[in-house]
Amino acid sequence: MSNYDFLNLSPSDFEDLSRDLLQKEWQITLETFASGRDNGIDLRYSTANDEEIIIQCKRYSDYKSFFSNLKKEKEKVFKLKPRRYIVSTSVGLSPSRKDQIVNLFSPYIKSTADVYGKDDINNLISKYPEIERQHFKLWLSNSTILDKILNSKIYNQSNFEIETIKETVNVYVDNESYYKAIEIIKDKKYVIISGIPGIGKTTLARVLVFHYLANGFEDFIYLSDSINDGYTLYKEGRKQIFLFDDFLGTNFLENKLSNNEEQRIVKFIEKISKSKDKIIIFTTREYILAQAKQKYDAFNNQSLKFAKCIIDLSQYTKLVKAKILYNHLYFSNIPESHILNLLDNNAYLKIINHRTYNPRIIQTITNDDFWKTIDSDKFSENFLEFIENPQSVWKHVFENQISKLSQIILVNLMACGSPILLNDLKLVIQNFARHFNSKYGIIYSEIEFTKSIRELENTFIKTVKDKDNVFAIEYQNPSVQDFLVFYFRDYSDYITDILECTLFFNQMFRVFSFKNDFGYSVQTRILLSNDNINIVVNRIINEFDVFKSSTLKGSTYHRFYKDDLSIYNQLDTLRYSIKIDEIPELEDFVKKTLVHTINTHKLQDFEFDSFINLIEGFQYDIEFNAFEIINACSEHVTDINELDTFERFESVFFDYSSIVKDDENIKKRIITILELEAEHTEEDFEETKTDLISRAQKYNIDYSDIEAIIEKKIVDKNENDDIDWSAGNKSKNNDSIDDKEIKNIFDSLR
Repeated sequence: MSNYDFLNLSPSDFEDLSRDLLQKEWQITLETFASGRDNGIDLRYSTANDEEIIIQCKRYSDYKSFFSNLKKEKEKVFKLKPRRYIVSTSVGLSPSRKDQIVNLFSPYIKSTADVYGKDDINNLISKYPEIERQHFKLWLSNSTILDKILNSKIYNQSNFEIETIKETVNVYVDNESYYKAIEIIKDKKYVIISGIPGIGKTTLARVLVFHYLANGFEDFIYLSDSINDGYTLYKEGRKQIFLFDDFLGTNFLENKLSNNEEQRIVKFIEKISKSKDKIIIFTTREYILAQAKQKYDAFNNQSLKFAKCIIDLSQYTKLVKAKILYNHLYFSNIPESHILNLLDNNAYLKIINHRTYNPRIIQTITNDDFWKTIDSDKFSENFLEFIENPQSVWKHVFENQISKLSQIILVNLMACGSPILLNDLKLVIQNFARHFNSKYGIIYSEIEFTKSIRELENTFIKTVKDKDNVFAIEYQNPSVQDFLVFYFRDYSDYITDILECTLFFNQMFRVFSFKNDFGYSVQTRILLSNDNINIVVNRIINEFDVFKSSTLKGSTYHRFYKDDLSIYNQLDTLRYSIKIDEIPELEDFVKKTLVHTINTHKLQDFEFDSFINLIEGFQYDIEFNAFEIINACSEHVTDINELDTFERFESVFFDYSSIVKDDENIKKRIITILELEAEHTEEDFEETKTDLISRAQKYNIDYSDIEAIIEKKIVDKNENDDIDWSAGNKSKNNDSIDDKEIKNIFDSLR
């Protein structure tokens, strides 16, 4: 018979197990109620005659705590007055203790047969092994299964101790990626698990390894630097699992893989795919795999994309995120006082919904070495602060585990913004070192710079490249930028040094604010001192024509290209970033530069928005030629959104309407835009028709063709409208169920 203690299951997990076993035993379907404040009901069965059976599921480690909780349930049960009351518990029960429970709930518990203790649950598991297999967290904790895993031949991996396995299984949350990976392996014999750092790639890979070792596989081979060990340890006739963690990652920065490694990897995959007793699991960051496929023809294999399992935060439902947090809290040593503080005001929901939610950060915060440093009444406040400003993850590494040059690279990356071309970042660091090498004790060289990039690549940054093999640097995670801003906010002298040697215009504005009423989150900006503002102002006035931009656009699938920086873009940035009306010399500079540029520079498409912003912003300070400006801007209006921007001139120039109505070229352009909008609209037909007709009337344009286009679309839509609209409501209903279940799950921690 099975001999589980069920302590690796959360209360929610134990309830699910009890439900599945009792449904199988009784051949009925039980209603399930989310964990938490359930008013005495976890599971229920109701008949047509209103005869009700209620089941309570209690996951406890000792009888004293369990029976104490039952006493609190008594009042609820007597109010409910069920025909029959059942108790399922993880606690082992002697006959006398079962009698004690029956007496407590008599007459609703009919006999000791209605009290399922640990031995009874284990008996049902032995009776229905298929239920055991469905609950893989339970199954993986089976002593027989653990023995199979621990007695497997483990190569190149030392941390397969029983406690490590249990810890991994305890906090892992069952989700679609697990079953997707299983299906891919079943079909292909290999899987590539990709995603951002900290999202759970290695955890999923380990759970898969546990699964296959427990199912008869004999050897586990961990590969770290090269596929060569795979070839060496490959044994015919042995059931083997290979795990290549972060494959490509350590070598990719060097722009090469040694000894035709890519071909050897692909050939090894083909070798595994043809075998009957081998599996290989890869983990990687998604962007590296994309780049590898661009560089190496061997990776540009069509079958590879079908064997890829991407773990993405967007694929983690709110409920999955909640359970990850819940499991880390439940299986931690965090005391009840801390937990209760986190539950107050539903602070846990803010964590679950946070933009930088990351399982690795949660794992760090719930570690004993971390939470013990926090007072219980400050736990939720600190938890949220660490999610928002994740010093818990980055500070120790930043201060103790990377070189001074690496620190300099990160603070300058913070100012430049990510992504940035590797060569541009190199220029910034060269310039900074030239000015401050003695002050910060750094020695710059090409070799040292490359070493620092490699040092940072596995923690703070990632290297990406486009189809032309041009390298750029990005943050591994948005929380890195948040940490750097938070960390350097109080280092005004450091900020001064950055501003004094900036090479790029965006370095002065990306994370710095010049006014204390800025519309950004205080966590994402650094407010400059008056002295530092003066440095920026003087450099702008004296070096305005010299500054370029390092802001990068594009993607790893195409080509990187620089932000289109023009005088209008720069002036507009100055206008909205700095209170120039409080700095007369800067305000005068901006006005004079704007007037000069209008008279000497032909407007470009990418300057359109900034130009109109400037005209609108200085309409009371500068006398503009309305006719020339309206005509010049009209040439850049090509769609309805640009027309919206163009129409802002109505509030700037009183004669805007007459100028446009009298210009046939402008009216023809507007007609074309309105007709294209009518052609392309796919929904909200009546609203769109009203808007377009109104615009046409404003410019004395015949709108009959526009109206006819939309009327035809309405007719076509009605004739072909066979959409199942109920499908569109599923996610909304699921979200509301998630919210309710999340609250109940966390209430069970009280």
